Amino acid sequence: MKRALVLGWCALLVCATGPVSAQGTLYDEAREARLAGRSARAVDLLEQWLVSHPDDTDALVQYGYALLAIGRIDAAERAFDRVLVLAPGYGDATTGKAEAAARRADATTLGRAFVQLEGASSDLEPGQKDWKEIGIAASFPLDPRTTLNTRGTWYERFDVRDVEFGALATHRVSELAWLRLGVSAVPSADFRPAIGIEAGADMRIAESTIGSLDAAWQKFPAGDVWTFRPGVTRYFGSGRYALAAGLRAVSAESSDLLIGGSLRGDFFPQDRNRLFIGIATGPETDLGEVRDTTSFYGGGETPLTGAVSLLGSFACEWRAAGSDRTEVRVGLKVSI
Repeated sequence: MKRALVLGWCALLVCATGPVSAQGTLYDEAREARLAGRSARAVDLLEQWLVSHPDDTDALVQYGYALLAIGRIDAAERAFDRVLVLAPGYGDATTGKAEAAARRADATTLGRAFVQLEGASSDLEPGQKDWKEIGIAASFPLDPRTTLNTRGTWYERFDVRDVEFGALATHRVSELAWLRLGVSAVPSADFRPAIGIEAGADMRIAESTIGSLDAAWQKFPAGDVWTFRPGVTRYFGSGRYALAAGLRAVSAESSDLLIGGSLRGDFFPQDRNRLFIGIATGPETDLGEVRDTTSFYGGGETPLTGAVSLLGSFACEWRAAGSDRTEVRVGLKVSI
């Protein structure tokens, strides 16, 4: 009788405490993962927890902030809304919903329509004709997920002139992925590509980290050129800083495959205010020929009025073959 009583108490204890302990460990692990910056892992764990605890407001708040960290703004806002239905006075949920709204507003601001006019002049080594170009570009959203960029540029190289037209569409497939497709054409091309096609994709591969892959084909008067550009961009300081690293592989009919790399840093102190600096080494195309170059560049954007921004940049380029050059570029950007 005593033995049966002891076994009964043990069974009751296991039933009463076992599942709670396992589930609690799952939630704690998710919370620790989020605080450690492993937000994607926290999302996975919290989704498991919420299957059996759909009204756990603490877990829903953690879930909302983890979703925000990986860029899933819509899902995060739904999580915070659920919390406020269950517990209207939950301050962290109210703050989280406000942050979600702010991020959506930032995305809308960055995607708003604008027109940009820009000119550039390149000083080549003594004895060479300077290069000049003037371009106009426009960007406007076709819908909340798709943006179309168009451009027209007049180029002058050694007293020879080309006019190039191009268009690039960017589509947000989800909160984690974007696709790009572009085309360009130059009527009666002398040195710019007569036809060009480019395609690319961006993917959020981790919290505050974007991976990218771009490919392009260009038909120059001197021959076809293929370009591949994989890269990764990491954001810091709530998105105010960015560091981008990339590779560039270029192949032309008249040369072997050349590979180079680039490193660029950006600082975004406020809306429509940006500074950047970078260095790149490796292949570039000139008249359809692939040449090894090293370049150092920098510039930025600063607002002049509520809708008008001033753009400016410089670049120094050293070539293994051909003339070195220094470029200065200035422009105006008008938001619509």
